[in-house]
Amino acid sequence: MLFKLLQKQKDLKKQKKLVEAMVESLNIPKEQKTLYVEAIQVLTKDELELLFSHLTKFIEKIEMKHIDEIRKQWFETVAWMRKKEAEEKAREMNSFSFLLHNL
Repeated sequence: MLFKLLQKQKDLKKQKKLVEAMVESLNIPKEQKTLYVEAIQVLTKDELELLFSHLTKFIEKIEMKHIDEIRKQWFETVAWMRKKEAEEKAREMNSFSFLLHNL
């Protein structure tokens, strides 16, 4: 998970590089990316740490949301499979009962 990677980064230079890489990966115009990267260069140590902290928390929220969505889809799939299995067993029991009754 990206969140865990970000959480482990304590070196200010590495944090700055990660923030720059995130900005570069955004789907925005090149001029806007350049402005963001230039703005990162003039941040003080405290401002950079705060920015990195906010980005880390933001990414954590996004990842947790995705995990919850995956978990929900998985539970829906399992519930659907169990329902199908129960329906099949009921059909089998009805067929078996029908056979026994007709014998």
